[in-house]
Amino acid sequence: MVWSLLFQANEADAVTLEAGLVLEAGLPPFNLKPVVAEFQGSKIDPQTSHYAVAMVEKGSDVQLKQLQGKKSCHTGLGWSAGWYIPIRTLLPSDSPKEPRVPLEPLEDDEMAKFFSGSCVPCANREVFPKLCQLCAGKGTNKCACSFQEPYFGYAGAFKCLQDGVGDVAFVRHTTVFENLANRTDRDQYELLCLDNSRMPVDKYRDCNLGLFPSHAVMARNVGGKEDLIWELLNQAQEHFGKDKSTEFQLFASPHGKDLLFTDATHGFLRVPPKMDAKLYVGYEYFAAIQHQRIGVEDSWRALWCAVGHHERKGEADAMTLDGGFIYIAGKCGLVPVLAENYSHYVVAVVKKSDPYFSWDSLQGKRSCHPAVGTSAGWIIPMGLIYNKTGSCKFDEFFSQSCAPGSDPDSSLCALCSGGSSPAHTCAPNNHERYYGFSGAFRCLVEKGDVAFVKESTVFQNTDGKNPEAWAKDLKQEDFELLCLDGTRKPVTEAQRCHLAMVPNHAVVSRKDKADFVRRMLFNQQELFGRDGFEYRMFQMFQSSTRDLLFSDDTACLANLQDKTTYRKYLGPEYLKAIANMGQCLHSELLDACTFHVH
Repeated sequence: MVWSLLFQANEADAVTLEAGLVLEAGLPPFNLKPVVAEFQGSKIDPQTSHYAVAMVEKGSDVQLKQLQGKKSCHTGLGWSAGWYIPIRTLLPSDSPKEPRVPLEPLEDDEMAKFFSGSCVPCANREVFPKLCQLCAGKGTNKCACSFQEPYFGYAGAFKCLQDGVGDVAFVRHTTVFENLANRTDRDQYELLCLDNSRMPVDKYRDCNLGLFPSHAVMARNVGGKEDLIWELLNQAQEHFGKDKSTEFQLFASPHGKDLLFTDATHGFLRVPPKMDAKLYVGYEYFAAIQHQRIGVEDSWRALWCAVGHHERKGEADAMTLDGGFIYIAGKCGLVPVLAENYSHYVVAVVKKSDPYFSWDSLQGKRSCHPAVGTSAGWIIPMGLIYNKTGSCKFDEFFSQSCAPGSDPDSSLCALCSGGSSPAHTCAPNNHERYYGFSGAFRCLVEKGDVAFVKESTVFQNTDGKNPEAWAKDLKQEDFELLCLDGTRKPVTEAQRCHLAMVPNHAVVSRKDKADFVRRMLFNQQELFGRDGFEYRMFQMFQSSTRDLLFSDDTACLANLQDKTTYRKYLGPEYLKAIANMGQCLHSELLDACTFHVH
């Protein structure tokens, strides 16, 4: 891999890589990240994903489930359409494997045994000669990882099939259209479908092996000159992109194929800043590769993700989320598994000693929020304010606020107190003293005029329920609720004086882990729940720092019906509230998760 040597020698700033290599480049020691993506289609409807297809000659006796023993043509070792996706489709993956070195080529031996002969450019021809048996390069160029091997890349794999060398070519759906302009010529080929049928080449949406992302320009994760790379490529596509210049064409290779960029590329899109290599290729694709690398033993454990510095960092399989984040999680492919079982009204709490304002006169006051993006602290109250003002400039509506997760330099963080370090100020985790429901209530007690919390927050922190110095002397009757009709009511009247009722927090997980996470948590609940056998050893729904693993007022975890989607769980009214606030809600993670959806 020439690109890897150049990056290790600090002689390159950017490289264009196929999706399978994007993931490899994102791993140590390279730690590259995607900064620009190639797209096909139009600027109005850019397509950054392709279908992987298995292509055969029309009239041949080849079927997908009878490919064993046939001859195969591949784009290259480690490529998506030509390697990883065929492996996932053809080789059984339900048996444990020995862990592999991350950069070691995957499944070479299994594929060599599966086909009678292959051309897999970039494979080790000395160790696995059958993988290079059908390649057409001369001398040391045979099976080379470059266009010195005639059967390298998408066009090369298709040529391997055209020349009658292979029985099947694993390419992307556009390959036949890029290489055969005449429909009559294209009709000489067909696609192999997962149901063991065949379809014409233009039916790729119904007959494919899976989706994978387009090529990406990769740069260093730290000091990677992302802005400069984007500016250079954006200027280049403006001057030398499709139909821009006859002197030089950025997306054409007169002396080869797919040299700088894929010839079929129509333009570039900048990749969202939060997107890393794993997000770029997508979970299903990443999981398939991981499964091939480490086997199935990892399927029987679950890593929990929680907010704050009290938990381990790392990859996670499940976490508990507020409704606002369940929406983002759903867009990122997660599903609700279990729900925390408690009522949840959103309320606006004020001090009884400051009686001279109501819901209708909040403008200019000082506000306290659990965090940006949460139901009680942001989506519901700010949605109601937006409905009145039509403006997303919430920093101008309140004079000062503490809304953890906001720009630390904005007035939305002016009331925040941070923690042991100035860098913790306004952080959306327990480093910020005013983070979370109890934190927002503390903000009200010490600095603010109004706190947006859930109805139980006042009771948890008054009348001796919270022994911390700031709360131990607080009385429930010293606080009131603001009602939407302009009146005030005691904090015990939340049922008649609230801003909204919102979905409970829920445990979310990947679809493939959902059943295991559900069973594991029910088992833990029997041991460490409110009435658990081992309750004295560990309290699942209680924490020294509030709402750590679950909300502290959770009675139990309630089961959800199978196939409960995030939309079904949140319900139409809550989704409407999010839609109404849509232009005011910006999430870099949401941008990354929806990048390939156009």
